[in-house]
Amino acid sequence: MNKSIETMWKQGFISEGELVVPKVNDLYNRKSQNLVDKLQHMFAVNIKAIVIGALLLLVVMSLIGAPWLGIYICILLAPLVLMARQELDKSYNLSKGQSSLEYLESFNAWLHDSITRYAIYYKFFYPLFYVGMVSQGLASDAGTRVMARLLKTYPTDYVFLDIPGYVWALITVLLLVVIKYSAALYRLDLNMIYGRQFKKLEELIKDMRALKPE
Repeated sequence: MNKSIETMWKQGFISEGELVVPKVNDLYNRKSQNLVDKLQHMFAVNIKAIVIGALLLLVVMSLIGAPWLGIYICILLAPLVLMARQELDKSYNLSKGQSSLEYLESFNAWLHDSITRYAIYYKFFYPLFYVGMVSQGLASDAGTRVMARLLKTYPTDYVFLDIPGYVWALITVLLLVVIKYSAALYRLDLNMIYGRQFKKLEELIKDMRALKPE
């Protein structure tokens, strides 16, 4: 990918007359190249981190007696990894036959479309992850003991699967909160990791647009 990016800029993504001063033209070429390279590198590293993290989580969960939860989480993460790989490939395959400003605009458009697709997936991921964690907690020995203690301390006639009705009510409310704010939670997580680079991309595009001759 580095070679293809370098080739793009050597071939002159921005014509000499597109910006006001040739030196400024060259400066923005290099800034554009570095920023795109950095973002793509960060995306690639993130994919590897998800894979490694999922495998480590599976090992840890198996060691603490919750292998099925580890497998369940790996299954949830598998589509995310495949989606991330496909989205990254799309960024590599963006058309090179355009100016650097047009390329950055295309990259930015791909980025926003990609974020939208991820947000849709996370609307399902976070609730399912929550359900898995709660199910494991309730099914564990510790969870069973806690439920028995709650029933003894706060008895109720509404009991299902040895779990008090008020616990089911709390679990349901929290699930609804997770469902409602899952997309917002994803975007918060995204901004914490990539927010600074996204801002640089927006500012670079804005500056290059301002420098284009009318």
